[in-house]
Amino acid sequence: MIAPGGFEPPSPGPKPSKNGLFSFSEQDIQLYLDRLRGAGRTEKRVKDLSYRLFRFAKYVDFECNLETVVDYQKERLSDVSKRTVLNDTQAIKQFLLDNDCSWANKIKRPSVDRKKPPNIKKTDISKTVGCLDEAPNEEKYVLRAKTALILSSATGLRPTELKRLVWENINLNNRLIDLPAEKTKNRVGRTVVFNDEAKQLLLELRKSFPEIPFKRRPLYLVTKKINPRPEIKLKHCRKFFSQEWDRQGLPTSIKKMLMGHFGSIDLSNYNSQTPEDLKEIYDKGDFEIDGLF
Repeated sequence: MIAPGGFEPPSPGPKPSKNGLFSFSEQDIQLYLDRLRGAGRTEKRVKDLSYRLFRFAKYVDFECNLETVVDYQKERLSDVSKRTVLNDTQAIKQFLLDNDCSWANKIKRPSVDRKKPPNIKKTDISKTVGCLDEAPNEEKYVLRAKTALILSSATGLRPTELKRLVWENINLNNRLIDLPAEKTKNRVGRTVVFNDEAKQLLLELRKSFPEIPFKRRPLYLVTKKINPRPEIKLKHCRKFFSQEWDRQGLPTSIKKMLMGHFGSIDLSNYNSQTPEDLKEIYDKGDFEIDGLF
């Protein structure tokens, strides 16, 4: 039976030994990973946790206490980033908590310096668009890269959401994208608005790619052949959209809805907008990249 938190009750497996060490086995890790699968975790996530837990288990030889966990953190920090060690620590702590380790809550996470996001302007996107014409790729692939860049900049779509789009999701006449829940990061469907610039590119793209608009890494497959390679990536286009929206003084609540940030009570329960409402507000801004046409 699945507990309210989404996990099955911990199996009676690892127990603290007489000398104070917490002992566990390979089978205990596998049972934990199976419980995560049963709770709906993706196979990619389970595989990542498996790597982290078995690496830790090998280091401590399947016996640990708070001191050996700290030693492992220090050893990892000498080789990898703080962010990686933070993810390691979270995986280890959750595994130990799930198996009723009495001291697991005392594990401290390493502090991680938060990097300031780059300030991205229209000129940065425009410069990258210009670089695409220098690529040796076939013209239709350059068009796909250019469309991915412009559409991402005009909508704030995540790269993973972009590559999952099918033509049936895109209403070219009304400049709307109906993004289903299964294609979003947070599993919440939403409406996305795009501008006329993106519309014109999408119309051209459909002639070359009538089955599906984008595939994995449409921009990188072109920019990797350019020397020097442009610094702007699709993930930066989402940052650009967010920053440009704020620079133009548009409402933050609508930006969150368009970008899929449904975290507050106000947005999820009270600020319900129709697609036409969203488009009317969106069109008050200007997200066209100067010099594209």
